[in-house]
Amino acid sequence: MIDNLIQFIARLLSGIYGLPIVGGSYGLSIMLLTLGIMIVVMPLTLRATKSTIKMSMVAPELKRLQKEHKDDKEKLNEEMMALYREHGINPVGGCLPVLAQAPIFLVLFQVIRGLTRRFEDAPFSGVVNKVFEVQGRASEAPEAAEFFPRYLDRSSAMFQDLIGTKEMTFLRVFDLGAQPNEILSGSIVKAIPYILLILFLVGSSFYQQKQITARRGPGAAGEENPVMQQQQAILKILPLMTGVWSFFFPTGLSVYWATSNTFRIAQQAYITKTIYSKKDEMEASFKAKLDERKVEEKTVTPEPKKAKAEKPAKEESGNNSSASKSKVEQRRQRELERKKALQAKSKSRSSSKDASQGGGSGSSRLTPKGTKPQNPKKKR
Repeated sequence: MIDNLIQFIARLLSGIYGLPIVGGSYGLSIMLLTLGIMIVVMPLTLRATKSTIKMSMVAPELKRLQKEHKDDKEKLNEEMMALYREHGINPVGGCLPVLAQAPIFLVLFQVIRGLTRRFEDAPFSGVVNKVFEVQGRASEAPEAAEFFPRYLDRSSAMFQDLIGTKEMTFLRVFDLGAQPNEILSGSIVKAIPYILLILFLVGSSFYQQKQITARRGPGAAGEENPVMQQQQAILKILPLMTGVWSFFFPTGLSVYWATSNTFRIAQQAYITKTIYSKKDEMEASFKAKLDERKVEEKTVTPEPKKAKAEKPAKEESGNNSSASKSKVEQRRQRELERKKALQAKSKSRSSSKDASQGGGSGSSRLTPKGTKPQNPKKKR
């Protein structure tokens, strides 16, 4: 599985290298590959940012649930998952961009090491040298420091340009297959471009962390929370660690890091402008949903005392134990009461009709003295 992914990235890099617009530049190929990866991962980053904002908004509600269900872990998990589903929160969403990019970094590390494999490291180098010696062409044998790339099709332009060379040159000053510590031990002057690249890498990492912390505002970073303090300390140390690692990794990885940091700086500016500018609207919407949820919980599960006080007097006298009935029994009781009401209503209508008919035939109207009783008018 890993070998297939390594071969896929290597051949993708080789395909980018063969594009006319790239012009056979190893560094530009790595930069374009990095930008492609970052664009693919960008939707995950945007979702993770929204999920992080929502997680900060539901923190007080989560604390309330933890206190309310501290003795029932199963119920607590059910309530938490219901809260996450209601507000569209993925608890692990914040880790997805990092989890998606970590394998790419490791795979690219193996790809660059494979592309810059020296002939002396090839498993059959000894056999090849022996063959040249037997044929009397020992001087024509490949040198030990020459490249013999892996993972590439031998007919590809990148393979043909790498084989037989000793450097993966970029901008005429970088060897993307070399480690900066090796260059520094050989010549300080040649190491200056590598040191500048690492300084840019560390500075861009620090600036990216500054963009993230600036959005939280004063006092919003959890100054009293020891966990948040540890996270902030780790975030401050990571850029320095990245600079240290860059000295011992192939320079091609530093180009990957520097390109991804530049893209993230632009991405964080876009997130601040589009997502965090609507944070107040998200908080208002979240508060409205939370209030609706609380109202629904009160109507569905009323308190026993209030329910008893609101019962009609007739229902209290006839059904003292109705609070303990199931929903099916309550539904049946309501159906019986409805039928009784309909029967009583129909009886009252029939009795009133009989009374009106009897009054018209056997009774006479009272009239003033000296006047004749008036007979009711017949309907036509």
